[in-house]
Amino acid sequence: MWGFCLILLCGYCGVHSQLVVPILESTTAGVNECSDSTVCPAYATCTNTFESYFCTCKEGFLSSNGQRNFRGPGVECKDVDECSQHPPRCGPNSVCTNLQGRYKCSCLRGFSSPTGNDWISGKPGRFACSDVNECILSGVCPEHSDCANSVGSYSCTCQAGFVSKNSICEDVEECANPRACPEHASCHNTFGSYSCSCNSGFASSSGNLSFQGPGGRCEDIDECSQDPSPCGPNSVCSNALGSYSCNCTVGFRPSPEGSWKYGNFSCKRIPFKCKEDMIPNNEHVQLCEGKAAKEPEYASFCELMNTTFGILDDACKNKTTTISLKKTAERFDTVIEQTHTWSNLTKEETSTLATVLLESVESTTLAAFLKPSANASQTIQTKHLAIESKIIKEECIQENMAFYFKAKGDTMKIGCSTVEESGSSGTTGVAFVSLEGMESVLDERFFQDPQFPLANSKRKLKMNSRIVRGIMTGENKDGFSDPVIYILENIQPKQKFESSICVTWDTDVDGGRWTSLDCVILKASETHTVCSSKRLANLAIIMASGDLTMEYSLYLISHVGLIISLVCLVCAIATFLLCRSIRNRNTDLHLHLCVSLFLAKLLFLTGVDKTDNQLGCAIIAGFLHYLFLACFFWMLVEAVMLFLMVRNLKVVNYFSSRNVKMLHLCVIGYGLPGLVVVVSAIVQPKGYGMHDRCWLNTETGFIWSFLGPICTIIMINSILLTWTLLILRQKLSSVNAEVSTLKDTRLLTFKAFAQVFILGCSWVLGIFQIGAMASVMAYLFTIINSLQGAFIFLIHCLLSRQVREEYRRWFTAKTKPSSQSQTSGIVLSSLPSSSRTG
Repeated sequence: MWGFCLILLCGYCGVHSQLVVPILESTTAGVNECSDSTVCPAYATCTNTFESYFCTCKEGFLSSNGQRNFRGPGVECKDVDECSQHPPRCGPNSVCTNLQGRYKCSCLRGFSSPTGNDWISGKPGRFACSDVNECILSGVCPEHSDCANSVGSYSCTCQAGFVSKNSICEDVEECANPRACPEHASCHNTFGSYSCSCNSGFASSSGNLSFQGPGGRCEDIDECSQDPSPCGPNSVCSNALGSYSCNCTVGFRPSPEGSWKYGNFSCKRIPFKCKEDMIPNNEHVQLCEGKAAKEPEYASFCELMNTTFGILDDACKNKTTTISLKKTAERFDTVIEQTHTWSNLTKEETSTLATVLLESVESTTLAAFLKPSANASQTIQTKHLAIESKIIKEECIQENMAFYFKAKGDTMKIGCSTVEESGSSGTTGVAFVSLEGMESVLDERFFQDPQFPLANSKRKLKMNSRIVRGIMTGENKDGFSDPVIYILENIQPKQKFESSICVTWDTDVDGGRWTSLDCVILKASETHTVCSSKRLANLAIIMASGDLTMEYSLYLISHVGLIISLVCLVCAIATFLLCRSIRNRNTDLHLHLCVSLFLAKLLFLTGVDKTDNQLGCAIIAGFLHYLFLACFFWMLVEAVMLFLMVRNLKVVNYFSSRNVKMLHLCVIGYGLPGLVVVVSAIVQPKGYGMHDRCWLNTETGFIWSFLGPICTIIMINSILLTWTLLILRQKLSSVNAEVSTLKDTRLLTFKAFAQVFILGCSWVLGIFQIGAMASVMAYLFTIINSLQGAFIFLIHCLLSRQVREEYRRWFTAKTKPSSQSQTSGIVLSSLPSSSRTG
């Protein structure tokens, strides 16, 4: 019954007929083939059916015939390699290992799976590899390093300031690198780092005390700009790179000596100067400290300088024993009496050496007051020095009391009020020094008076007293309330026509110069001169011949006139060069005259008083001689050319001015003056330059090398121009057709006459500056001579109608009409010369 039903079911379905039939057969037969273990191959399972059986390979195996269910021998179950399948069975970041009928999954290094690292298929769970964070584990990286996790791995990096070495992180010595810190900084190494700090005297640009890296800067600290100054009062602070230095101002010295080394610098007032106080103030003194002292040109100067400093050094270094003022004065005598050596020195060397000598005399005298057992009055008399000194303690019992000091016929009067103002504590030392012989060294050449300049001066000066000096301990540098009176003996009796000038030695000007600013003449007699000063200084008397007020007026007139002339000459030169409508032979001659006169006056204004250098002064005088002669020779050329032009009006085909080339005229205008100067210099080479001005020597008659040629030229020009006017007068009376042209030519002649008069008259007036009319002649000479350029500009430019029209066009910016007549240019086209005059 059951069998029948199954048949019907299978038949109905029609799908599993082939399976059902064996099952039925097996059931019917009742045989179990699977009981035989050899029925199916290894790694297969046997399944019994109704009438038969079939074999199925186990999981992980595959039949050799490719069928899932098979039967019969000859078919094998082969292992399946799951690890070669795609996608991989184990997933990413893993390793698959094939096994018999299965496979094993293992995670790569740095990964792990929740099911275990060696997972075999068939085990529960899902195998998946995820990254392991090794950095959370301790001891993975060495000390002083940072761990960085990555997919499947990790890395260790030494921290800043450490370097990897032998699998450990060692400290880096950053300070071994010279560039670790900037310039002027110190490097300080620390464990794993370092720091920079600026050296003493420098500060960080960021303001931090410590910093890192070369990007920072250490800037110099200007300690001298601090308030208060680190050096203290009465000192000079000099900033240096990373440091500073302190020096005391003039008149002060470090207290104690060498205190700067210990950072506790202070200055105390010194009673006198020593060598180190004088050297920094003068470059000539510094020469003798170096190699220049051995050069022949400085040998004499440095020998006297070092001798003087040797005397001063003994006074400065001797701190315990009494200074012998007499022996010191005798040693100064040896310096003063070497007149042959003084005479070979330059003016600058003389003034410098004299300044050092005078200050050394003062310093040694003050040093004598301050040494032990020196508190006694002394009177010293040597060949060249006389010193009277006195210690004043309690003698000033009355307010109007005064003390008199005498030395070599000179006297100094000083009141008690002045002594009290000196500022000395306790006793006061006062001395009066008279130096005989120094007046011949520091003579009138060194006089520079701002009230009465010597430039272009006719005044004669001479020294007429010994040089004296008042000395007092604790002197008031600002001046005293009551003046000190000096009565100086005249070397030569004062004449009635002479004026006395009281002068003091000023060391601030060119190494030393006489000036009249700090003293006043009170009385001047034939034998003595009384003057007063509110300072204790080196004084002397200079005698001057002439009226000082008049000379200052002449000086002022001369300089103002010269400046006006230079401006006018520049305008005239520009006119002759730029005004084309008037350019002709005559204007070319005017141009050369103006250029020569401009150079002469410019050199006269700037160089006539440069008497410091004898050779330079002689060269300036030579150029002045040449340039002024060139002016007169160009006037001679003008007169000759004008005469030839007018003479050609009278005689046809006569030699005319147009036949003369400009080159030949330049030979006359510039060459002949040079010839005169060369001959003059050969005949009398010392005729150029004087002690008070750079001009020709007027005392030896050398001035006639200039006056002779100009007087000759003036005479020739006067004759030629007079002759020219006579020819023009005759021509005007005979030729009416050329009246206009001839009148213009006569005007040109009159201008030439006026030019000769202006340039020549001034020098002729200079010859007659003697007698009662000397002052009048001096004023006329100065006025006319200084305004020559202005007169020439007036005659040749402003009085010319054509030039005025040209000026008008320049100022109004109008162009010149092409049809404008140029007859004002005086074109003598109808004459054989074809010359144009202006």
